[in-house]
Amino acid sequence: MSNPAVRPAGSRWPVFVVLGLFVLVTVVFLIEFTISTRDEIAARSQPTAQASVDENAVAALLSAGNPDSGAALVEKYGCIACHRIGVRSHIAPAFTEVASVAPTRHPPLSAAAYIYESVTNPLAFVVEGFNPAMPQNFKERLTPAEIGDIIAFLLSPDAN
Repeated sequence: MSNPAVRPAGSRWPVFVVLGLFVLVTVVFLIEFTISTRDEIAARSQPTAQASVDENAVAALLSAGNPDSGAALVEKYGCIACHRIGVRSHIAPAFTEVASVAPTRHPPLSAAAYIYESVTNPLAFVVEGFNPAMPQNFKERLTPAEIGDIIAFLLSPDAN
């Protein structure tokens, strides 16, 4: 009499087929997920065709801005964690020389307009070599006057 617990070797093939299909579907999913994530980041990093920042409004914010208050705000909101300390690990571009670098980042925006856009819409332009890691809610968290203060500070020689 044969033992019912012992199956012939040929009866295991359905299990291997199911496992094989599972592995195949998982690999395809991971590849598609990786590609789509990379493409989304690349798409967000591309400059937009037209600037959506009102240069006159930004100039008005800047003219009323207080660089000392802006320095306190970048401390208060933790901006230095990425723009000073995290620079070494390529989290975010440095504040150093932002006044001279900013106008070249996203033409035709001026330095002040570029900084405004970076604070209020950080995905509009992501500097090459950096990931889109900036918080998306500063437009809601900061008043227009505070944004003006931050711009005034970042365009001052004290920004570092």
